[in-house]
Amino acid sequence: MPGPTTGTPVAIFNSHAEFIHELRDVLEREGLTTVTALLAEIQDGTLDLVAFLEAHNPQVIVYDLPRPFERHWNFLRLLKQTHGLRKKVWILTTTDKKALDAAVGASGVIEIIFGEPYGVREVVEAVHHALSDGRPIKSEE
Repeated sequence: MPGPTTGTPVAIFNSHAEFIHELRDVLEREGLTTVTALLAEIQDGTLDLVAFLEAHNPQVIVYDLPRPFERHWNFLRLLKQTHGLRKKVWILTTTDKKALDAAVGASGVIEIIFGEPYGVREVVEAVHHALSDGRPIKSEE
């Protein structure tokens, strides 16, 4: 019989399937339920995001913000304003945190941002922390 899971899903939205699989494997080995989607599936409408969120109700969302930052940031802001996502904890990953913040001022809006280099372990620790008290740890510059 498999071990119990928390029942608190973690959604992983990323543009790189390899990162999704690696993060999912680690989180699930540690007993966390995950649901995943490629960003392209969300952005082009292939995935019905409303139905996805209603079906899975993730408490923590690990979201990748690729370049061009302005376009993707606007999309993320729209997502964060939707009814089902307002009160979720967001963990943002990106290739260049300083450039993202310079472009859109993200640090004051998103609770935690990892800029490269970051690894799966740092993101896993942030997820555990967010689930333990609902507030993510602050990332380092």
